Amino acid sequence: MKGVFKLTTVAGVDIGVHYTWLFAFALITWTLASNWFPSDYPHWHAYTYWVTAILAALLLFASLLVHEMAHSLVAIARGHVVRGITLFIFGGVSDIGSKTRSAWDEFLIAFVGPMSSLALSLAGFLALRAGVGGGGSPVEGILIYFTLANLLVGLFNLLPGFPLDGGRVLRSIVWATTGSMSRATAIASMVGIGFGWLLISGGVFIAITDDVVSGLWMGFIGWYLKDSAIAVRRSEH
Repeated sequence: MKGVFKLTTVAGVDIGVHYTWLFAFALITWTLASNWFPSDYPHWHAYTYWVTAILAALLLFASLLVHEMAHSLVAIARGHVVRGITLFIFGGVSDIGSKTRSAWDEFLIAFVGPMSSLALSLAGFLALRAGVGGGGSPVEGILIYFTLANLLVGLFNLLPGFPLDGGRVLRSIVWATTGSMSRATAIASMVGIGFGWLLISGGVFIAITDDVVSGLWMGFIGWYLKDSAIAVRRSEH
């Protein structure tokens, strides 16, 4: 991926940011500061919305980094080489330099990502239940967003559409059942293409009937998912 700037190295894995990350960061920050937090906390000062939004957006991408590090560390533990992790407009991606050697490796590497996001969501929920930050505070607002965002990331990535983590889990199951990785990839990528078109259709509907920004965002994610699945399918032929 061109246009990547290296930030640091963690546990031997290079962490980089693609320039498109700036667009995602700006959009999330603007949405939180102009809509999300004002609707839930109308008594805050104007500057509080923006500072809280920036911190919440940064924490979200830190969570995505944890998600990708979980993939990478399990891959390394299973004997694979990880070239790096890149954060970009649609989240993050781990560049594992070799194909998984077995269906079990594929399952473990894929499944740990959504589980890490769901674990972060649970941690945020428990912090809220414990009253961390106090009611009506910016800390509470950040924790609520953190909890819901990680829950959404975890559940979305469990959808069985390749190249989502759930699609890789599906591929591992079909691979273990049929003994054919190529056949498993074909099936998982077809499901991924279907989910991509479903998201595109849903995004268009939402953009027309409700929220243009949310609809466009969903549509772009669907387009990325569809194109990625098509590319993987073609690479197998």
